Amino acid sequence: MTSISATVAALVPHPLDFVEVAVLERDGIVESRHRGIAALTGPDGKLIDHLGVAKRLIYPRSSVKPLQVVAMRRAGLDLVGEELAICAGSHHGTGRHIALVDGILAGVGLDENSLQCPPAWPGNPAARAEATGESKAAFNCSGKHAGFIAASKASGWDVATYLDADHPLQKSVEEVLVEFSGEPILHSTVDGCGAPVHTITVEGLARAIGKFAATETEIAEAMLANPWAVGDEKSPDAIIMRHGMVAKLGAEGVFVIGLKSGHGVAVKIADGSLRAAPLVALRLLNRNGLLDDQTFAELHASLTVKSMGGAKSLGELRAL
Repeated sequence: MTSISATVAALVPHPLDFVEVAVLERDGIVESRHRGIAALTGPDGKLIDHLGVAKRLIYPRSSVKPLQVVAMRRAGLDLVGEELAICAGSHHGTGRHIALVDGILAGVGLDENSLQCPPAWPGNPAARAEATGESKAAFNCSGKHAGFIAASKASGWDVATYLDADHPLQKSVEEVLVEFSGEPILHSTVDGCGAPVHTITVEGLARAIGKFAATETEIAEAMLANPWAVGDEKSPDAIIMRHGMVAKLGAEGVFVIGLKSGHGVAVKIADGSLRAAPLVALRLLNRNGLLDDQTFAELHASLTVKSMGGAKSLGELRAL
């Protein structure tokens, strides 16, 4: 295990830095509770609203994939539409997803063997039932890896080492994260897919996705036009993007939403569960007048978890 500096240790969330952000009720009694940290920033990058202590370091996990695509673009990635969208995605391994990944790789004269993410079963239940085994292309980060490879090819960089921390493309990712978050990178390690992952505060993550949504319009529009390629038809980020807001989930309870206005929201759920994070992000936008009540109600109905008593709903998950 890598040791961390005293500076980083001081910024890692303490249990008391998290506050209760959502509850699941059953027949008038709270059955489960979620604690978290959330931040809302404005177009100027300043903190507008927050839950818990927003200046705490987290691993943003896949929520920063849109920012990684910014680095790919700067390296020469020339994809558009759904191929560009899946580079920012955590897809579910359907046939359509895998076809996009294979197409990106074929475009630079390579195939699935060049991917350095682990093999996996598809996340989509129907696709998993039809799969005959694990594959690298079915791994939910394979779109990002294909983008890394295509960008490296475009710049003439070594493809075999595209995940190394000192690879030019990964250094560019670091530069983008610093630029968009307004924060230095204080600690780095390896994500589940094998790529570098860097700490960022919850506030910095909100600032970064807000700036992305306002300034990286080509990538943002590709995501909004192809939400299924970013997740799946029913993934929470895809559902939210159908309402014109850039959204991206990350592992361990991380979720971000960016508005074209430059406002950004980031949420980290303490227990790592994702189910509450989208609702908390939407509620923060709603209570600050950035999401109207009707749209919030529609999205809440689509994303909440019901407490079922047989065929009857006895309560639901709601953001506080």
